Amino acid sequence: MKQLQISFIGAGAMAEALISGWLKNNHLTGEQITVTNRSNDRRLNELKEFYGIQTTRSEKELIKEDTFIILACKPKDWKSAIQPYLSSFTKNTPIISVMAGVSTDAIEKEVEKEKIPVIRTMPNTSASVGASMTTIAFGKEVSSEIAKKVEGLFQGVGETAVIAEHQMDAATALTGSGPAYIYYLMEAMEMAAENMGIEPALAKKLVSQTLLGASIRVQDSDQQPAQLYKQIMSPGGTTEAGFQVLEANNVQQSLISCILRAWERSFELGELKDLKNPQELMNYNKR
Repeated sequence: MKQLQISFIGAGAMAEALISGWLKNNHLTGEQITVTNRSNDRRLNELKEFYGIQTTRSEKELIKEDTFIILACKPKDWKSAIQPYLSSFTKNTPIISVMAGVSTDAIEKEVEKEKIPVIRTMPNTSASVGASMTTIAFGKEVSSEIAKKVEGLFQGVGETAVIAEHQMDAATALTGSGPAYIYYLMEAMEMAAENMGIEPALAKKLVSQTLLGASIRVQDSDQQPAQLYKQIMSPGGTTEAGFQVLEANNVQQSLISCILRAWERSFELGELKDLKNPQELMNYNKR
C-alpha cells in the first residue's frame, strides 16, 4: 500500500506539534513528511535535523500527486503563502487548513481552477504528546474516502470531532486556544505553591497531576463540573474559603469573557470581519 505523504506550507509551532506527535506515535515516518516555509532556512534545518523529516524549496517536491497539503501558516499570510503553488494543486492534492478563522469556502475560491478537496481543522499543541483535541469540518468537495483518511490522520495525535463549519470558530476559541488558558492557571497554582514554600519541581508535579486527574474524572463521570467541585467543598472548609476569593474576583466570568473574545478574534481573522460582537456572531451561526 502506498504510504500517505504530508506536505506542510508553514513551519511554526502547530506544524511542529503535529510532526512531533505523528512521529512519537509511529503514525508517520520522517520520509512521509515534507515541510517548507516562506524564507526561514534556519527553521527548516532545525526541523530536518531534529525530526528527520524532509524539507524543500522545490514546488515539485512539495506538491505531488495524492499528497495531503497542510496549510500551517499565519492566517494573515495564507493567500500569499499558497500563491506559488496554485498551479500545482489538483483534485488529488487535498488541502487541510490548521489556521484559525479561514473558512473552507475562502480557500476553495482561492484555488478555484479545480474541485479541490478542502478540510478545515483545529488541532492544538497537545498533539506533540498525542493528546490533541482536533475538530474537523469538511468542504463541499471532500469525498468519504478522503474524510476517513483525514480523521485517521488526526487520530494519530489525539481525539477528533467532526463538526459543522459554523462551529469551527467557537472550537478554535475553546480547544485551539484552550491549552494556553490551562497553562496560565497552572502557572498561577505553581506560583502559589512557591509562595507556600514548595520547591518548583515538586510544585510542577503536584499541579500537573492534579489537573490531569480532574480532567480524567470529568471524562469518566456523568456529573457536571459544578457537581464535582461542590463535592469537594465542605461548609467552612479550605475549598470554600478559596472559592470565596474566586467569586469575589469574578474569575469564572473573566474566563468566559476570555473565551468569547478569542471566538470573536477567530471571525476577525477570517472573512467575517464586520461582525463585531457575540450577538452578531450568534445570529450569523443561526443562518
